[in-house]
Amino acid sequence: MEFTVVGAGMAGAFLALALGRQGHTVTVYDRRPDPRTSANAVTSMNLGLSRRGLDALDRVGLLEEVTRETVPMRGRMLHGTDGALRFSAYGEGGILAIQRQDLSAVLVAAADRVPGVRFVFDTRCTGVDRDLPSVSFVDGSGNALVVKPDVVVGADGAFSTVRRFLHHDQRAEFTQSYLEWGWRELRIPAAPDGSHRMADDVFHLWPRGDTMMFAHPNRDGSFTCSCVLPFHGPEGFDSLTTAADVEALFRKHFPDVLELVPDLGEDFLSRPTFNLVTVSTSPWTHEGKAVLIGDACHAVYPFLAQGMNSAFEDALELADSLAHHPTDTAAALSRYYTRRKPNTDALATMSRHNFAELRDTVRSPAVRLERACDTLLEKLLARRWMPLHTMVTNTTIPYAQAQERATRQHRLLKLAALTTLAAAGTVVHHFRRRQ
Repeated sequence: MEFTVVGAGMAGAFLALALGRQGHTVTVYDRRPDPRTSANAVTSMNLGLSRRGLDALDRVGLLEEVTRETVPMRGRMLHGTDGALRFSAYGEGGILAIQRQDLSAVLVAAADRVPGVRFVFDTRCTGVDRDLPSVSFVDGSGNALVVKPDVVVGADGAFSTVRRFLHHDQRAEFTQSYLEWGWRELRIPAAPDGSHRMADDVFHLWPRGDTMMFAHPNRDGSFTCSCVLPFHGPEGFDSLTTAADVEALFRKHFPDVLELVPDLGEDFLSRPTFNLVTVSTSPWTHEGKAVLIGDACHAVYPFLAQGMNSAFEDALELADSLAHHPTDTAAALSRYYTRRKPNTDALATMSRHNFAELRDTVRSPAVRLERACDTLLEKLLARRWMPLHTMVTNTTIPYAQAQERATRQHRLLKLAALTTLAAAGTVVHHFRRRQ
């Protein structure tokens, strides 16, 4: 079967590799340059490979090669405004940090080695006929071309061109939600001897309520930081107009970072601000001729670090569904959609809630207490009790099942708390009566 994949990012390149290994013919088009020869990568928060992503890479034989490009993070390091540090372990396996450019290059190179798979870069999608199906492109020289595969795959991100044509004049559902916060990237350079200036085996987090920052370690001794601020308000992006404004904000909220970034104020102001967006849409398929994958159908906020991991799961589910229905593509695409949609909906909800939890980590005693109870019960009850983050990060439990189980556990904790309070109240009341 012949596939045209629009988008050579994480989802598209991984899918090309999976489909090529099944013997399909796959051509991947992308408007950007080849990541193997160009450093012109799309700016994004650094990626975190969790158990789901690692298992997916293992299935396509890339685990060892990709792991060489990563930095292990065994837990989360919380930075207080007073310089105090508090470590929280991730649990078995941890998370592996990797830069998007490095992973993209490995995936494209691996897929390109598979017979029947090829990549065409600097070529922009301009239209899709979902019924033929066919896809129109314009290359870097302005030349137009039209291809007519058996199946068109939209792997072209949250603002997907394929999705727009797939849903044109259809009774399709689509929602796109932005947070009132955005983010800018900062880089903490390596020390003069090439070493990291902070602990190099953890995910660094500065939670400050309506502002936060986090940092991933890189192999070259640097850190990639993401500074999350509201767009508006006294500590919003629109209020930071001078280097002095920026330095005052960091002095208040992230004082330990000031000395780590040269010319921090000017550097911060020179960088673009990015939106935080989530996308939900339905359907993902059209008559066995077109299908969406990854951010094109379910972009999520990045605060659970699952966007890439879930895209890999999409690709494997699609490949498995095609193998399950080798002579009925419509049934295969329908199976893929039916099996993935509930899980990606659950991931979107959990990612939104996790952002609120990250913001409240410092200012909410209730959040800290619940996390402490989760950790204690996990140790006491082993696999019978798992915190949500553990299920999402360290297992391959489907997202919808993880969400349902975490909800049940949360209710049990609330019930236990209410029962304890009621018992304590009874004891106090009895004691006072005796007095």
